[in-house]
Amino acid sequence: MVIILFSVFLLIVNVSLGYGLIMQSSKAIRSLIEDRMLDVSNTAAALLDGDILETLEAEDKGTPEYQAVYKMLSCFEENIELEYIYCVRDMGDGSFVFMIDPDAEAPGEFGDHIPYTDALYQASLGIPSVDKEPYVDEWGRFYSAYSPVFDTQRKVAGIIAVDFSADWYERQISSQVTTTLVISIVSLLFAAAIIFMMAARFRKRFAALFNEMNVVSDEIEILVRETSPGTAIASGKDEGAPQSNDEMTVLGQKIHALQSQLTRQISYVRSMAYVDALTGLGNRAAYDKHVKQLDEAIKGGKANFAVAVFDINGLKEINDGYGHSKGDMIITEAACNLSRAFENGKVYRIGGDEFIAIVEGSDADLFSKTADLTGEQSRISMSKGYAVYDPDQDTEYITVFNRADSAMYADKRAYYLTHEDRRRY
Repeated sequence: MVIILFSVFLLIVNVSLGYGLIMQSSKAIRSLIEDRMLDVSNTAAALLDGDILETLEAEDKGTPEYQAVYKMLSCFEENIELEYIYCVRDMGDGSFVFMIDPDAEAPGEFGDHIPYTDALYQASLGIPSVDKEPYVDEWGRFYSAYSPVFDTQRKVAGIIAVDFSADWYERQISSQVTTTLVISIVSLLFAAAIIFMMAARFRKRFAALFNEMNVVSDEIEILVRETSPGTAIASGKDEGAPQSNDEMTVLGQKIHALQSQLTRQISYVRSMAYVDALTGLGNRAAYDKHVKQLDEAIKGGKANFAVAVFDINGLKEINDGYGHSKGDMIITEAACNLSRAFENGKVYRIGGDEFIAIVEGSDADLFSKTADLTGEQSRISMSKGYAVYDPDQDTEYITVFNRADSAMYADKRAYYLTHEDRRRY
């Protein structure tokens, strides 16, 4: 009787653990998919110039500025697994309209209204968001991710919307939950075998499998924050190892392979999400993450940093006179110069020709080292300004940045006062 009661108890425990794992997996996969959706919309938003986007109107169709946005959105639509991607404008009265839609078959027209969702409203406030419930419009049923595009004043100039089919979204969750359910059932069967056979060898292997599954659970938590779904799961078989017909061993090999695959995927996504494609510097997303860390350090009384802002002089004239390929060469060379000057800091490209360097510590003299790289003796002329964090007056990062930004614009005005008759280069 005791053995029967103990067996029933273990069976109930395993069923409860399986149910809990399924619920946790469903929640984790949902968050994972939402993060993948936001990765796409955030990346697209970071590639757009908010100062240009907020000036576009319907009659600008065909202009270089309009076409640049159109081409970038088309590239995402053609190369990434999504339904639609388009620009949205907040009309300021709780309604939203299409700006630029690159869909070739049935694009939304400039000014057409877009269904309101809570996530879209959050994006209009500057917070990237994903729909928690699907919505229906004339194109179908979707879950969408929305990311704000900021201008140089950090105001929302527009919103990037990325639509994913609700059927695809729900199918991903169902598929992953089913996989988790199968694994749970397999685990339950093995547990039952251990109970009835009372074999130490099987108990030991089950404990090892349980530990492996805990590791996978930890990896999934990381994956929710940093990677995207859709990658095929490896079989878990090691070509150089002896093959086993034991199902427990095969499952353990598969879980081990999943751990390795997740690690590689996380490393890849990190490198893609935070690097500027043209210069190799940190991009807007990386910069925003650093700013958040600095704000937390300020609140904790542990901040000690300085900020420098740089802007290339005369880049528009270079682009107009020699083409954007020449302009890209100038931007790349400027990035190399700044990387050398701030080798102990972090340098970000946050706009077309705007760079920000952040140095943590008290090494303010480092900014003086940029004089030869950005001044009259340099092949590239850059306006610059910097500011050092002052705990007596700065309660957040933006106040330090504003001082540096104002100093940069003052430097730019002074430059053009003395270079009116010279090529801006």
